[in-house]
Amino acid sequence: MKGNHMALRHTPLVPSERLASPASYRQLSRQTEDARFRAMLDNLIGTQALGPLSRGLGREGAVSTTGLLPAAQFEDFRKTYDAEMRTGGSRGTLHSYLNIASSTPLLTNAGLWDAVAHPLFAVLIAHALGGPIKIIDMRAKDTFPVDVVARDNTLHLDNSPFMDEYKVVVTWGLGSAQGPSGQGLTYLPRTNRLFRQCFVEADGSVWSDEDACIFPFEGRVDEVLMAQADFRETPDPLVVHLTDLDAPCHTIFAASRLVHHRYRTSTGAARSAVMASFHRTDDSEEQLGSKEPGNTPLKQFLIAGGSQEQFLSAVYQEKPVIEAALDQLSARPDLLVDPRRHTLTGTAFARWHSRQCAGVTLNNLRTRQMSRHSTGRTSLVDRLVERLQFDLQGPLNMPFFADMRETRRKRARIWLREMSAEDIHEVIEAECMTSPLSPAGQKGAHGSANALRSLLLNLDRLLAQAPSTAEGGAMRGSTDACSVLSLPPFIRDLTVTASWLEEGDKDSLTTAMAFALLASALSTSRFSLGDEGHHITRRLLHGYAALAIDNVDTHS
Repeated sequence: MKGNHMALRHTPLVPSERLASPASYRQLSRQTEDARFRAMLDNLIGTQALGPLSRGLGREGAVSTTGLLPAAQFEDFRKTYDAEMRTGGSRGTLHSYLNIASSTPLLTNAGLWDAVAHPLFAVLIAHALGGPIKIIDMRAKDTFPVDVVARDNTLHLDNSPFMDEYKVVVTWGLGSAQGPSGQGLTYLPRTNRLFRQCFVEADGSVWSDEDACIFPFEGRVDEVLMAQADFRETPDPLVVHLTDLDAPCHTIFAASRLVHHRYRTSTGAARSAVMASFHRTDDSEEQLGSKEPGNTPLKQFLIAGGSQEQFLSAVYQEKPVIEAALDQLSARPDLLVDPRRHTLTGTAFARWHSRQCAGVTLNNLRTRQMSRHSTGRTSLVDRLVERLQFDLQGPLNMPFFADMRETRRKRARIWLREMSAEDIHEVIEAECMTSPLSPAGQKGAHGSANALRSLLLNLDRLLAQAPSTAEGGAMRGSTDACSVLSLPPFIRDLTVTASWLEEGDKDSLTTAMAFALLASALSTSRFSLGDEGHHITRRLLHGYAALAIDNVDTHS
């Protein structure tokens, strides 16, 4: 990989025949096998029954339903959700997050599974992916009205370009059983028919990066709208915003191929959501890491995986439930959301387009919120914690590899990004007690891209020498041992990111330094890295403070 690609290379969305290395895309290399599996599912469930939903999902990239769950069942689930978010949510600067895999009350609630992994949804996703599937991530997220475009909610594609990922997202008004009326999922229909172009180096290595996944400014927004034009019947762009629905909305979509985002505005109500990410069982080593086993064969398969025969057997046992849901949708066509009724047009489209073309506005929100706090009444540690929560949502361009090895880092990436203020405070306060902050004059020494690269290389070396086992821990939002064991590969990939950084790109450098600081502190603790680990963490803390805190009396 070339170290200077960041400022120069943005990859387009292209049809499969224009890919630089089509053999590196798993979804293109097994089409005969996929067709055989789909035929088995059709024989099991019925081609006529699944056909309209499967065709709609393939054609548009998304299918949405409302009112599929009985109201009483959804209400029971919602109450459990609200209780868990009150006690376990991260309460971050942009949203409150909870890793559902660590929540026994939610995992054992039947309403959660029917909401986000209904047997009908599982069959549709397996049909789309052409093989047995598993859930590799399940999360809860509350978002509140705020006018911001951040890395978290700019137009983007999820996960790797070298495999397909589907998601189910269920959205509703916070604290109610009503559908979402703000902060809605927004997507560009039919962009799922394209692929992210990859990079091919002279040595034959194939890779991509996270910057290829995002469309954060006018040129990139218009580029994807132009790409969509090849699949439209009219000249007008198609942008669907799922909001103002009477009942909770369940959307199945091709998350790694359908360009989408969460449209954050200061209008409308707060939104609650649960999301599940689905992969083919043979596409990655990832698992949900659930604390609880599934109480049906299909749920257990989605948690733990298994053979094709086991999946088809589990689906067959759910056939009455699947047929009942299909009959319900047939009898009540209004339960299937018509995306045309939620397409942005006229002034609404112009407002959306202007917002996306304006670029990321996270820094403006951060400045406004942090300026409300008086320096004289807020400790330096508290200010650093608040700043870290913003910077962990900033730009971090990490690599994707054709062999999918980046999946090993993902749990740590999510864990760090969604750490609560309490957990960050614990880390920062512990380091400040041993080494008082002194950002003034330290930027040249510690707050530079070269310093970050050097420190990460040293940290990676220490971790390579550390025992292969590590202490878990009960920090809020952690997936315990799985997240901890994901820290070394995260740091290894972050070292690649650091090699791409340019000194003039302060936002990216600050975000990378923020992630490095927390990853170093947690690794030092969980892998017992001793004095050398603490020394690296303290240098990262001083470097981050030099970048993040300006004109501060550091001894206050």
